[in-house]
Amino acid sequence: MVKKVDYAVGVDLGGTNIATGIVNSAGKVILREKAPTLAGLGHKEVLKNICNIILSLLSKAEPQVRKRIIGIGIGAPGLVDHKTGIIREPPNLPGMNGINLKKYIENRFKKKTFIANDANAYAVGEHTFGAGRGTKNMVCITLGTGLGGGIIIGGKLYVGSFQTAGELGHIVIRKEGRPCLCGNTGCVETYVGANNIAERVRKEIKHGKRSIILELVGGDLSLITPLILLQAAKLNDKYARSVWNEIGKDVGTVLVNIANTVGPEMIVVGGGVSKAGEYLFKPMLKEFNKREFKYIRNKIKIVQGELLDDAGVLGASSLVWNHV
Repeated sequence: MVKKVDYAVGVDLGGTNIATGIVNSAGKVILREKAPTLAGLGHKEVLKNICNIILSLLSKAEPQVRKRIIGIGIGAPGLVDHKTGIIREPPNLPGMNGINLKKYIENRFKKKTFIANDANAYAVGEHTFGAGRGTKNMVCITLGTGLGGGIIIGGKLYVGSFQTAGELGHIVIRKEGRPCLCGNTGCVETYVGANNIAERVRKEIKHGKRSIILELVGGDLSLITPLILLQAAKLNDKYARSVWNEIGKDVGTVLVNIANTVGPEMIVVGGGVSKAGEYLFKPMLKEFNKREFKYIRNKIKIVQGELLDDAGVLGASSLVWNHV
């Protein structure tokens, strides 16, 4: 007898693009679709684009797959009320502030819909399908444009009293540090977020730092990204390696704060910036081991995320599986 397989739609809502996929209960993405968010055109356009990309995805699915879709999961930026589905203060999606996305999508598609902050969704995804499978207490951080986080306690996503727990990018690591978009200063994401890394490197090279990076971008500083910084590090560029060393130390400091506050059995580090691999992880782990209690440092596993480029879609879909 062939076991029936259920499916879920995962939607990764970003300020630039919307990525969607149909995911089976084993965590395999069987169809993918991507389209621009067009956030600058307002919330009505964003809502229309979300619906259109889901419709396009469904139109390409086999009839037997469509029949067995049990729900829709959405990972969205900002402060998300996981119960009501209301999005608040989403960065790069200002027009979506106060929108009840859960209600809108459920009314449109007549499918149970579950919504979480995108980094929270990522944490659920790593716990369900990735590096955190089998753990009870774990924390995920995702290093992308900023630093997102998600906390799993007792096998369930912990969102706190106000549905806002896990904003780990706003752990302060410099008392009088860089201004953050949240209104505070010295938040870790202002030092380890992709855009801030690139901006820092541009400024330092412009002010005389010698590096092969200038050659790699053909003299166009606007082309500098963490990927370019990684390429330079692999070419033994002293400056690039020093920047990665500082980034690693800052992330390691945050991991100590997380370990001492939550006491997880595992911390998963993912996101685009984590692709730096050893250039990030070596100084990160060194700093963690330097600052953490010996008893704890030998017990907590710190690992790289496993979901990679499908992290957003798998994380969103896992919201469905965890409510079934």
